[in-house]
Amino acid sequence: MLKKVLLVVSLGVLLATMAVASTGCASSSGLAAMLARVPADTASLKYVNVKALRNDSDLEDLYDAWKTRVDSRLETHGVNPGDVNRFASNEALGKRFTLLVGKFDLDVVREDLDDRHFEEDEYRGVEVWVREVGWVTDLDSEVALMGDLIIIGDESGVEACIKVIKSGDASWLSKVDINDVSSRLPGGLYMEMGKEWTSLLAGGFEAYGVSAKKQDSDTLKIAGVAKFDDEDDADEAEDTMENIMDQRFDSAEVTQEGAFLEASAELDIDDAEPLF
Repeated sequence: MLKKVLLVVSLGVLLATMAVASTGCASSSGLAAMLARVPADTASLKYVNVKALRNDSDLEDLYDAWKTRVDSRLETHGVNPGDVNRFASNEALGKRFTLLVGKFDLDVVREDLDDRHFEEDEYRGVEVWVREVGWVTDLDSEVALMGDLIIIGDESGVEACIKVIKSGDASWLSKVDINDVSSRLPGGLYMEMGKEWTSLLAGGFEAYGVSAKKQDSDTLKIAGVAKFDDEDDADEAEDTMENIMDQRFDSAEVTQEGAFLEASAELDIDDAEPLF
């Protein structure tokens, strides 16, 4: 009987521990899902938790700023910004893509794409709409419809994402540096990540990430992570990273942990619109 009681107690502790762990990582699960759909050779990415912005009255101006920035582009490709819950975008020329997760009426999207001179096609089993030949071209020539996921971009970018999702090509999470940085970033409303940080002119730099989450009704809590080849490179770059964070945010502090620099800072919500 005692063994049974101990077993029940042990199982209860284990389940409680698993629940706490799940709660801790839930906020970043949307980001991880996006990174798992992004091609391995991506240079940089911007991520926005649009639903969280839209559902919080304190963040209304940030949602409006995001919507203003993307409104014309999305609607030109048949997508209503109000239907988007999560947004991730790489705007590099030559492999440009934007991933949109949300609740979409795909029949309406198809009608809009047809009206905007796109033709239905297919790539690796995915429905892809392509801008008709002869119409004014733009940087986003293709739209892939995958249920709750829509991908907008140029041919190379859209097809690269489809290869990751449908054919098992390597994603950005397969890159050790990106995985190491993303695992140290707390989830939140906004994230930017990349393999190049032009402001950080330091030897041995590998990857960086910055994220923002709501601290209170007036303030965002900012986190930053930069990874270097080794501890010495990180040590030499610490002052530079602190200066960069000071220029963008308030109350910045930088600490070193081995080959990583980790920063914390704050930003008034009223000043945060340029992020989104």
